[in-house]
Amino acid sequence: MILLLLILESEADRTLLSGLFTACYHRMRGVALAILRTPDAAEDAVQDTFVRCMDRMDTLRALPEQARATYLLTATKHNALNRLKAGGREGVPVEELELADPSASVEERVIDSLTVAEVKEAFKKLPVSLKDVLRYKYLMELSDGEIARTLGVSKSTVRVYLMRARRAVLKLCKEADHA
Repeated sequence: MILLLLILESEADRTLLSGLFTACYHRMRGVALAILRTPDAAEDAVQDTFVRCMDRMDTLRALPEQARATYLLTATKHNALNRLKAGGREGVPVEELELADPSASVEERVIDSLTVAEVKEAFKKLPVSLKDVLRYKYLMELSDGEIARTLGVSKSTVRVYLMRARRAVLKLCKEADHA
């Protein structure tokens, strides 16, 4: 972790990430361990989460202090689940984890409950503009600011596009269920 902190340019960012590491490490490791079932894999997941957070320092700074731990725990959960999918290890079902992000929108929570196949099918039917904004956000993992610069729009416009895209995915999934 010390080497990771040296990479950060700002002393304020180093202090923020170091404080979060101290405050959240054990809970993050517990989340990863519950999913991955091996201490080494859990440690890797936690470290990887912190590395990814270094690329998202703008997001961490913008979050209210009490939401930062939730953000890190959710990021750790997703990171561990991705590792589980890639590694094929047996773990705990997602439904048993109960780590819902209270700051997540209703659309995000419902989309999280959909299957990958449902979302892929809905994604194929979206207009190109909505596909692009979802690709930037969730596949390329760009921040709202980075997406805004890429598209030449404001951050608030990006958030509106994301909301519309998520709602369109939900609508398409509901239509597919009723068909």
